[in-house]
Amino acid sequence: MEAFFDQTVPWYLVDVPPTNSVMQKLLVEYAGIEEAKVDGHIANIRNKAWRVAPFPCVGSFLFAELVLSTFPVYPEIVSNLKSGTWSRYLEVGCGLGQDIRKLIQDGAPKTSVMGTDLLSGLLESGQELFQDTNALPLDQALFAADFLDTSDSNVLRKAGLDGTVDIIHATMFLHCFDRPTQLRACQRILALLKTQPGVMIVGKQGGVSSTAEGREHPVKGPMGQVGGVVRTNFLHNVDSFRALWDEVGAATGTRWDVQVREEEVMDRGYLYFDEEEHRWLSFVITKL
Repeated sequence: MEAFFDQTVPWYLVDVPPTNSVMQKLLVEYAGIEEAKVDGHIANIRNKAWRVAPFPCVGSFLFAELVLSTFPVYPEIVSNLKSGTWSRYLEVGCGLGQDIRKLIQDGAPKTSVMGTDLLSGLLESGQELFQDTNALPLDQALFAADFLDTSDSNVLRKAGLDGTVDIIHATMFLHCFDRPTQLRACQRILALLKTQPGVMIVGKQGGVSSTAEGREHPVKGPMGQVGGVVRTNFLHNVDSFRALWDEVGAATGTRWDVQVREEEVMDRGYLYFDEEEHRWLSFVITKL
């Protein structure tokens, strides 16, 4: 069992990388962590979270970086939530939920922001990281759920979220699945969204350059064989990602404006996606 939590994998860093000033401010002002203790606090939470989920985003401290607030559309998202134009934000595969806390710090009502992840231990690690267990309780704001489960017993369905969400944030999420499962995940996203034009899906995921073909990518490390099943990720290029959403639209009778951008950024993602063709794909998808 200890092999499952192997710390010799390339994406497990011993030392905390320099914390971005925006994340530092979030931990000091929102979570109330003393500035001098931020690095130690992050390291302590990472070590606990690794025993729950030995994921690359945990081992490499990517959970201590913000994504959503770097998007050009972010001010519009905050404005819509603050004004009540949008009543519900849901982050799928939210992990420790750092972007959720940033939204709250920037003025989004706590009652409008929610997150879900497969593992309750990751959500609890986020509560400990941000010192807000009472403000964002499990089963009310944060939901441990199998996102692909469409049965009536699914936590998200029992919580009444289907058809109620204005914006879904899906960062480091879709690339966790093979191509057929990505289609299922996208259809599940649509079931959670409201039906009117203007609802939005935003996020960032691992992909490949436009000069490479979208392809299946073996899941590295012990997470690749959970339950004895060898899993793969599907890594898109820009064109294959748009083709996925064409298929989603055709399957659901909906139309989507898909804005997707390829980014070549040398960051800690390369500890896992170490191929020369690795790129990040950032996307904003709006219902027409």
